[in-house]
Amino acid sequence: EMPGQPYALALWNLIIRPPRRRYDLLRLGPTEFRLWSCGVKRVDYDLNCSRGLKLRCSHFVPELGEAEARPCVIYLHQNASCRLEALQLVPMFLPLGISLFCFDFAGCGESDGDYISLGWFERDDLADVVEHLRASGRVSSIGLWGRSMGAVTALLHADRDHSIAGMVLDSPFCNLRQLAGELAQSEYLSVKVPSWLLSGALALGRMRIKLLCNFDIDELSPIDHVGNTFIPAFFLHGVDDDFINPQHSQKLHEAYTGDKELEIVAGDHNTQRDMHVTRKSVFFLMQALRCNMSPLGEGSLASLLGFDAGEVDSCVDRKVLSTRVQAEAARLLATSSPERKGIRLREAQRVSLSCRLEGAMQLTRAGSEAGYCFGLLPQASDYGGANRPPVVIFATMSPKGLSVTQAVEGRPLKVLGQMDRAIEVGMPVLLVAELTDNSNHDSFFAPPQPTTLRLSLGDGGAEINLALSEEYKKDGFCWPVIMGGDAEIFDVDSKDLMGRQASSEAAGQGRRRRKSQLSNGSDRSETRAVPSPPPEPAPSHEVTSCCRQS
Repeated sequence: EMPGQPYALALWNLIIRPPRRRYDLLRLGPTEFRLWSCGVKRVDYDLNCSRGLKLRCSHFVPELGEAEARPCVIYLHQNASCRLEALQLVPMFLPLGISLFCFDFAGCGESDGDYISLGWFERDDLADVVEHLRASGRVSSIGLWGRSMGAVTALLHADRDHSIAGMVLDSPFCNLRQLAGELAQSEYLSVKVPSWLLSGALALGRMRIKLLCNFDIDELSPIDHVGNTFIPAFFLHGVDDDFINPQHSQKLHEAYTGDKELEIVAGDHNTQRDMHVTRKSVFFLMQALRCNMSPLGEGSLASLLGFDAGEVDSCVDRKVLSTRVQAEAARLLATSSPERKGIRLREAQRVSLSCRLEGAMQLTRAGSEAGYCFGLLPQASDYGGANRPPVVIFATMSPKGLSVTQAVEGRPLKVLGQMDRAIEVGMPVLLVAELTDNSNHDSFFAPPQPTTLRLSLGDGGAEINLALSEEYKKDGFCWPVIMGGDAEIFDVDSKDLMGRQASSEAAGQGRRRRKSQLSNGSDRSETRAVPSPPPEPAPSHEVTSCCRQS
């Protein structure tokens, strides 16, 4: 064994084979969901790169109804990471009409490959992605947002592709040889390399990396590329970063020839950046992309409720909408569907997941429907933030059978499930709906387990079982509903499947007590960062607003 060999082994593993982050694809969220500003569609696919490896990619696109090419930001993750790192930017960019593309570099996440190169070969992966997006015809200008290895990749690509509109560069290094020497004597190695062995360990590490990955660490020097780059760049670095010293970004910034900014921010190498830093970075790219389009969401449900949709969507780190406003949004969404003419919502009930509802109902006309309207609140998530709009689901029966549909703002009802079964008009029927929360609350790293819905007749003659698109908060809303004609709903009993039992009468008493508390000023609801919704008109006996029952 040569002197310094154990140190070299630890060093090259740190550089080219850090821990690989595997993940369940469910962590990417549903393929379609809504923000207050717009609908979001995620397209996943494999891209064969020029090195013959498959890159796992995701493209988050705002659903705007037209095929116009729009700006796109490509997110480039750090080493020992994956495309999940980009999800927090979805509610920041898409309300501006900017799509977000993210992928796992070769050797990372779910992509092919065994090793990384801290930017040397990753720049070729990026070039393949940029070429693919431009050939698609759906992208106009392109911006880059990279962190650590991703920031270095952006720098290495930028001096050969001057059409990039702008870059956010978080924690890049200026020279790999210098970084390797610093890491060799840092806490990131289990045993620091003695000073007298440092040159030997680096030489052995360089040889081994060249043999395994076919690149020379002495040639990986981003600072040699910045003199030929004129793309607007925003450099960021954590003041407490002990993996890549902030001096690396400072040197790069000094040598950079294009328009540039530098901000040393709170945190270390892996700290999630403060929201004001993220907002400033988004604004920088928005200017670089010349994105002067008006914000999405004008004339939407948010406007009816009196707040700015884009502002609420971008508050990804904290809740700014009260449950009262969310409930009113669910009611408005349920009653505004043009396909649900003559809809009548009965008094709202608060329901908890998991729950079971049993209602005695009778259809009195051939075109009538009766059942339940659920307003479900999505769990806070990286891809959607903490203030997603409610999801409204109708679980109903008609003379033709059972159906489950979802109301989507600005779009036709989405059919989730149907079951054909003749239901006799004029005969009372027991309609049963069960919502089950399957999430694992004991483990943060457990894959998401979507909420399930079961709709059935009391006699067992028909049943629909559905896995909904995602997880929902424990508390939701339910309205007994009649549509399309006359029907009777005699009584609805609700049961919390976790052990509590509540009838509709008991629920009404609880709501009256809650209303009394509100009138006495005893409610301690959170302060909202958006204006309160306009006063609601006095409800009729057919439609009851649950805003009074938060």
